[in-house]
Amino acid sequence: MNRLGLKICCFVASVLIWVQVAATTDVEQAARLPLRVVGLSEGLTYAGSAVPDAVDVRLRGSRLRLLTNRFFQRYVGEVRLNLADQGAGPAFSYQLAETDVVSELQVVRFQREERIRLRIDELVERRLPVAVMLAGELPRGTGFLAEPRAEPDSVTVSGPSRFVPDAGAVATEALELDRLQPGRTEGLVLDLRPPHEHVAVAPAQVQLRTAVAPLQERTLANVPVIPLVDAGQPDVGVSPPVADVLVRGVADSVRALTEARLIVTVAVGDLPEGQYILPGQVDCPPWLTLLGLVPAEFRVIVGDPPLPRSPRGDTPGRTRPRGGADG
Repeated sequence: MNRLGLKICCFVASVLIWVQVAATTDVEQAARLPLRVVGLSEGLTYAGSAVPDAVDVRLRGSRLRLLTNRFFQRYVGEVRLNLADQGAGPAFSYQLAETDVVSELQVVRFQREERIRLRIDELVERRLPVAVMLAGELPRGTGFLAEPRAEPDSVTVSGPSRFVPDAGAVATEALELDRLQPGRTEGLVLDLRPPHEHVAVAPAQVQLRTAVAPLQERTLANVPVIPLVDAGQPDVGVSPPVADVLVRGVADSVRALTEARLIVTVAVGDLPEGQYILPGQVDCPPWLTLLGLVPAEFRVIVGDPPLPRSPRGDTPGRTRPRGGADG
């Protein structure tokens, strides 16, 4: 027991002697000190510049202090990059010097030359709309009863002026359409994609509002055909004067659709007098898909053109007299 006590005493004494020597012996050692930017005026930012988080510096001090810093990450100092005299403008280089190091220990030198490339910009803030991005296709036989929209429909973007767009929109992550089923979709959360990594978006997420319903096809018969004619042109006739339009859309909306919501036109413009075969065009609400137009082409008569002659030169509606030669 006495021997064990003696051993413990010797160990404690040796530790105390080592600590005393370590505390009074100066050594030189590399240390990684955090880099902090100070002095930047309000409304300015250096975001987007290649500023390191820490810098390697050689320090001289007691062995004990340097060891506690290495193993216990105790604070021994920092490097301060002072931008008090800098304003917004083009990029420039900042050469770190020993005077930029704040430490109780003696600064020997930087491990290597530390030249930092900086650009200071104005910190701007703008409000931009949210664009819902879609991917894939809706389940077969379904369509949007209400187009997808985000809530809120606009967000605040902030960051260096060179990275914040003046216009455009902030896109959401892609919405996989096959995830949507018939019915109303609410509360689906989508992340926003900032226009640049150094631009902040608030809020960072939006909620999706939409509705999906089954599709239905329908033919609307006898829709009037309207000729589009330039001012000052002669009268125009269209044959046939009506057409059938085949459309597809969300069932509830298609059932309530009337012929008045569809416009069938033929572009005549400033064509001279004559007879023409021209295609028809259908103007319908954006939530409808046009499947067909019957007929697809129309005979258009501009003005009062002469009747076409037969291949033998006879005039339609007239007959040649029978018999032999005159006389």
